[in-house]
Formats: sequence, structure tokens, C-alpha cells
Amino acid sequence: MVFKIYNIEFTKECKKEIMQIYEYISKNLYSEEAAKRLMRKIKKRIMDLSINPRLYIELESKNKRKFRRMVIDNYIILYTIDEENKKVFISHMFYARRNYLYIL
Repeated sequence: MVFKIYNIEFTKECKKEIMQIYEYISKNLYSEEAAKRLMRKIKKRIMDLSINPRLYIELESKNKRKFRRMVIDNYIILYTIDEENKKVFISHMFYARRNYLYIL
């Protein structure tokens, strides 16, 4: 069996969101170890997308872009797939209780 490998790319906005979450957990909640654990989970789950980008549910959208949603602990990661170029774009990361549906 041959796997198609997809390249993973993060938007600038998503990189910023991930850093804000890391800093919030490590500084405001005083748990750098918890922040590091979350980052390891994120890395592993996102790397899984390079082999199987359709692993997570596609969200209903009026927008042309079809976002998929990955849930990790209390956080939501939204991403899109570019089949033509074999890329996965990690677009956003939000706290799960935040209203993230406005971008759809």
C-alpha cells in the first residue's frame, strides 16, 4: 500500500494563536509542563494529517473553503485540504468554548 504524503503548512494567524495558548497555559495557569504536553499532542495529531487528512469531520459552511475540525483536549483546530497540491493548511486554533464558527 502506498500512502500519499501531504505537506503541512500553518497560517501566520494560527502560529500566533498556538503561541498565545501556550503562553496562557504556561504563564497564567502556571503549568509549563501542561503547555508542553498539549503542544506534543498537537504535533502528533497534526502529523497524522500528512497521511490521512480526511481523518476529521468536515464542517458545514457557506464559505467556499471547506474546513475540517480536529478536537484536542479543550481546543479546536480548523484546517483545509488542498488536494491538487497535496497540502494541509492548519488555519486556526481556538479554545473550544469560544465561538469559532463565525469564520465559516
